[in-house]
Amino acid sequence: MLDAGRFYEMQALQYLDDRDRSRVGVEIVERWARSLPFGTPVVEIACGGGYPITQVLVDSGLAVWAIDTSPTLLRQFRLRFPMVPTQCASALESNYFGRTFEAVISIGLIFLLREDEQLALLHRVSEILEPRGRFLFTAPVETGAWQDVTTGLACWSLGRNAYTRTLQHMGFRVIRTHIDEGENNYYEAEKIGGPVW
Repeated sequence: MLDAGRFYEMQALQYLDDRDRSRVGVEIVERWARSLPFGTPVVEIACGGGYPITQVLVDSGLAVWAIDTSPTLLRQFRLRFPMVPTQCASALESNYFGRTFEAVISIGLIFLLREDEQLALLHRVSEILEPRGRFLFTAPVETGAWQDVTTGLACWSLGRNAYTRTLQHMGFRVIRTHIDEGENNYYEAEKIGGPVW
């Protein structure tokens, strides 16, 4: 089975073209970004080519770091945002620049990971996010597995109840959820403690 990282590298130029022309989710990310203090350090996991999400973060005055697995997408990203530190790594293997952040954003990634990988990533986010830090990510409210019609990639959703319980277990509280014009669901969470074992 083709994993998401290899798919996006193989289809990088087509993905760039499609995403560059899309404004889906921009309003939600703008509201989230503008709720953060100016200069807040934020890491974007799976940044792609940077449009439109990174552009929103930069325009909102946040200090952005970015991670993606695709060398082709990151090359384009670096041309567009030469001042943003980048790392070519998977979300689960990155060292996250050896630092913590006050905000984390991940759009269009989590449901491309297997259930165990999703849980590992949420745990990793809880480790790199500072207390009172904010986390925004996309994942469906429904539970189940499906094949993405656009990419053909296998997708998994733990569902709203499981994501909420897992986030609470990892020391977060879910502030709210949002749905964008493409019917994508966003979870907005705040870190209030450490993982509960």
